[in-house]
Amino acid sequence: MHSGETTEGVVLPRPAHWGFCGTVVWGVVIGILFIIVQAVTIALVVYSSTEHISGSDFEQLFASSANNGHFLSFATLATAAAGCGAIAGIIKLKRGSLLKEYLGLELAPARTLLKWIGLAALFVVSSDSLTLALGRRIVPEFMSSVYASANPAWMIWLALVVAAPLFEETFFRGFLFKGFESSFMGPTGAVLVTAGLWAMVHVRYNGYEMAIIFCLGLLLGGARRATGSLSVPVALHAAVNFVATIETALFA
Repeated sequence: MHSGETTEGVVLPRPAHWGFCGTVVWGVVIGILFIIVQAVTIALVVYSSTEHISGSDFEQLFASSANNGHFLSFATLATAAAGCGAIAGIIKLKRGSLLKEYLGLELAPARTLLKWIGLAALFVVSSDSLTLALGRRIVPEFMSSVYASANPAWMIWLALVVAAPLFEETFFRGFLFKGFESSFMGPTGAVLVTAGLWAMVHVRYNGYEMAIIFCLGLLLGGARRATGSLSVPVALHAAVNFVATIETALFA
């Protein structure tokens, strides 16, 4: 066992982490759990929202739920709760692990957080300016559909600004990042791979939008690496989603 820092001459063991293979396997498990919880939640909401629905109507409504803000809000909140709980449990299964250290749950100083929020603001301005210069819409079609069908509207705000950033950052810049960083990939590899995986799961967006998401993922991963705190990427992700939701409300 590797040794860590010493306290009054006593060598303390370093906290344990899942290795590369363990991180990949458990990451797949969490991904499958995400899909199952999302599907079950949407199915329950569809059934509870309609009376005497036929099988064909249910299938059609379920298939269209990916772009429906009402269903997506419930699914996002449910998957965030289940996903974060599963991640914590999986980390505790690793003997010698420390949840606080594994996920970087130390709060970053306010001055550090403000610096990174400034960088995130610069990123949003730059990406929006590039999007307009290329003649593209600032608000993706997917987001327009989701916001227009959200009922009540406050739930989509809660889902996008709180639930989604909390779960996605806990998974990508928390669990996956620490596992990859502790493996042969190192910190740089962890930043690149988590940004790529995060962009890939946003399959409802087009290629250009996914490229923007990848670049944002690099910023979030860089914040996680530089500060050692998950609170920074969570705050940045929430802030970016907040701005994006405002833009959707105004321009969709």
